[in-house]
Amino acid sequence: MNGAAYGAMRGGKARRGDARGEARHPEPVGGVLAELLDRLGIRERVERSATAARWERVVGPHIARVTRVGGIRGGTLFIEVAGAAWMTELNMMRRRLLGRLNRDRARGRIERIVFVQSGESSPAAARPGRTEKGRG
Repeated sequence: MNGAAYGAMRGGKARRGDARGEARHPEPVGGVLAELLDRLGIRERVERSATAARWERVVGPHIARVTRVGGIRGGTLFIEVAGAAWMTELNMMRRRLLGRLNRDRARGRIERIVFVQSGESSPAAARPGRTEKGRG
């Protein structure tokens, strides 16, 4: 065993030396990952995807039942909506939903939400005030 390996083991922690022979300490995975994403130029895209993944939690189960994330292009989040009545309702809520999605997000903020009709129909999609059982 060479001296460097023995020295690293003696301290109870394996340490890798840098190019100058100085000991380096482990770095948090989150920091290393963020640095890699920055170098690849995809950090903002990954962060926006994480923001979009919050959609169901932000809107709650009632709205989540009639919507789904369709995709993201740039800073625009596309939401597929099951029914014209829901599209009207959600368009009126757009600004509030956007604020809730971006709350506590320094990176990966969504700049715009676009609602598109999905073409799927369900009893819950018929009218915003109704539940699937027809009682509102």
